[in-house]
Amino acid sequence: MKKHTTSIIIFIFIAQILVSSAFLVEKSYGTPIEFDVGFGTAPVIDGVVNGATSEWASAEKLEIELFPDLLNQSNGLLIDLWVLQAESNLYILARFDLDDHSSSEYDKEFLGILIADWDADLDFTDAKIVQFSNMSTNSYSYLDYNVNDTAYYEDLNPDGDGAAKLEGNQIVYEFSMPVENIEGGVEDVELDHGDTFNFKIIFGKTATYPSGIIISNIISIHLQFSPGAPVLPIGALLMSISTIIVFSTIGAFFAYYIYRITQLKKEIERIRG
Repeated sequence: MKKHTTSIIIFIFIAQILVSSAFLVEKSYGTPIEFDVGFGTAPVIDGVVNGATSEWASAEKLEIELFPDLLNQSNGLLIDLWVLQAESNLYILARFDLDDHSSSEYDKEFLGILIADWDADLDFTDAKIVQFSNMSTNSYSYLDYNVNDTAYYEDLNPDGDGAAKLEGNQIVYEFSMPVENIEGGVEDVELDHGDTFNFKIIFGKTATYPSGIIISNIISIHLQFSPGAPVLPIGALLMSISTIIVFSTIGAFFAYYIYRITQLKKEIERIRG
């Protein structure tokens, strides 16, 4: 009986490992870099990560590099990139360090996010940019452009928001942009949940676009959550169900095993008595 129960428990453990591995396939990152999205409460767009409120705690976090040439990926700038859906907005944070970041060299620094429509691959037609006019006084503007080939045209009705703040040599850029904005016009890419969009992260030191862009990289984000409470993806749902079933079964077998041992001890004591 003991050997039989042990064999069953081992079999169940092996089955759980096989089921789990089916949903833990490692992504292959390239260009664009595939990115998941977290779901939580909306952070304040002020260029400050407030640890006390854990405003970015639910974000998906990844380190990526921005390169001068995406075909020859060398001499990159490492940045932290966080992505979060909350309510009816998508939030993106970029954070990085540069030597002598407070020097006049970076006084007109900018970081932007270019967006391609879900069916447009790498044709980026929407631009959200935080542009500094004076880094030393933390003076910046949030700019919303529509892009036609290499020409940037400022939107008549800008949407979204952006902010930045430099502390020491580290800077934080924060962006928000609406998801399922039914009032969005031809000037903006309309982000919809359930679709995948390509975003190009750009960085430069002069207020000219696109000639001022010196490094960039592309990420691909699947907006899996509709506004409101998130729906658990089917893979995660099946994983959770299988885990509950397997460990409930193990618990039942273990309880039965303890019961049989107890009964066996009583039987032995009865015989000896």
